[in-house]
Amino acid sequence: MNLQAYKERLQLLLEQKVISNTAHEVALQAFTQIMGVVNKTDIDQAEMLFTHLPMALTRIDAGEEVEEPAGEIMREVEQSEHFGLAKEQVAMIEDKWSQPLPQGEKKFLYMHYVTVLNTNLYKEELR
Repeated sequence: MNLQAYKERLQLLLEQKVISNTAHEVALQAFTQIMGVVNKTDIDQAEMLFTHLPMALTRIDAGEEVEEPAGEIMREVEQSEHFGLAKEQVAMIEDKWSQPLPQGEKKFLYMHYVTVLNTNLYKEELR
């Protein structure tokens, strides 16, 4: 997914009132940030993360909560060499969001970020 495709996706979610304006802005900043981290303009396997993110932020605003991912999955995520980088990205989102994210949402975001980072940084390292 590239930035233009993501902007179009976000605009659609915004127009359909699926996400809030603030969630839109934070998600767009997060996408721009990850482009710099992986040094790519077209990010592989980013759709799940960057669809989940603005919807999660909107759910948080509405006071909804989610269950955490399974412990086995999180243990695997935490073993990734990119887990620390994923945590940094989620911390940046919390900073832009100006409030802490619930632990369950953070874990889902770690999971999605690790997938994106593993995919894009691994491919980059092979070149």
